[in-house]
Amino acid sequence: MYLMKKIAPIIISFTLFVFSNSYSQKTNSLETLQVEITNLINQTKHSIVTVSSISTHSYTIDKNEGFISLFGNNVEERKGKLWIIGSGIIYNEQGYIITKSSTLSNFEEIKVTLCDSTEYDAKFIGNDEATGLAVIKIEAENLKPATLGNSDDVPVYSMVYIVGNSMGISSYASFGIINSITSDKVFIISAPINPGSNGAGVFNLKGELIGLISAQITPNVSSASFANFNYSIQNGIAASSNRLQQITNEIIQFHLQPIGWLGIDLDVDSLASGKIIVSHIIPGSPAQKSGLKTGDWLLKYNESFFKSLDQFANLIEKTKPGTIISIDFIRAGRPLKVFPRITNKKRSVINPQKSAKSSTDFSSYSSRISQQQKIVDEEILLQLLNRINALENEVSVLKSKLKKVPQ
Repeated sequence: MYLMKKIAPIIISFTLFVFSNSYSQKTNSLETLQVEITNLINQTKHSIVTVSSISTHSYTIDKNEGFISLFGNNVEERKGKLWIIGSGIIYNEQGYIITKSSTLSNFEEIKVTLCDSTEYDAKFIGNDEATGLAVIKIEAENLKPATLGNSDDVPVYSMVYIVGNSMGISSYASFGIINSITSDKVFIISAPINPGSNGAGVFNLKGELIGLISAQITPNVSSASFANFNYSIQNGIAASSNRLQQITNEIIQFHLQPIGWLGIDLDVDSLASGKIIVSHIIPGSPAQKSGLKTGDWLLKYNESFFKSLDQFANLIEKTKPGTIISIDFIRAGRPLKVFPRITNKKRSVINPQKSAKSSTDFSSYSSRISQQQKIVDEEILLQLLNRINALENEVSVLKSKLKKVPQ
């Protein structure tokens, strides 16, 4: 008994020492992990920007008050500013930025806000219709572009983190897992994705950019019950960095090096017979303006015969935009000649009067794809809130009056 009294305090002290040491080691490990995560995000957040496109739109307001507004038709048309907000990635020190064309829909102005809240006017450079990627440019110094990683080396179930815009207010970060990689190198990612994440960067644990958020996968709301409406976005689709780099370089190249454009498609089947026959004329193109038509058999370019499609295409592309050329052709057996003015070929242009669209079909990945963008119109939002408050007050008054009515 005496021996146990002597040994017990020693055992308790040893146990406390071991537990305390183990707890201390775990605490130190968590603190180290916290520091590493913070450093990782700080390392990359400076390459992420907020992209805002601004356009003018018309809307109507009901000038009647209360329940009269449910039956009256006294409306007034007004104009206001519409902001569409998304994310973007600084591609290089020259100020080129990658984003999504859906963020630039109907733009009249483009604004870019850096991580330090500095704002710049941006110039539209071009976009790729197949992927919905767009390139814009700002004039700024000391930019910190993203470090590009090799997306071909990224295995399934890799841990990644996303840095992007958060509701147009500040940058945000979240962690996730790559669940699958499609045959065309598109990443399907499980991660919290905030509104405004369209164009956000996807980084590996080395801080290298391996993708860009292109869309989110959400449940099919039309078939959901009321209990399913309150959900958070946990899945996204990301274009791979290697594809980003290829497309961005092509868009910049088309911008920096003007390439001649005529605006025709040729009949591939006719090439076997040695003829180059027009199969389609693009509306508004130099070819249409000059008078070329479908079915014309092309013979000469500036008085010289050309023998192949490649030769003809090279002659057009190497012609300086603005140059007037001559094309000899045959139509219905008659030799004719036109003099089109060659214009600048662009990869794609977002018309400020039309919505930018992406032709990429992500429908096989989800029942519903929602582009990550935030539309902000404070004036309309305030009017709606005031209207709701007014209706709620009227309903409350009516309820109180109903209680006083004899049953």
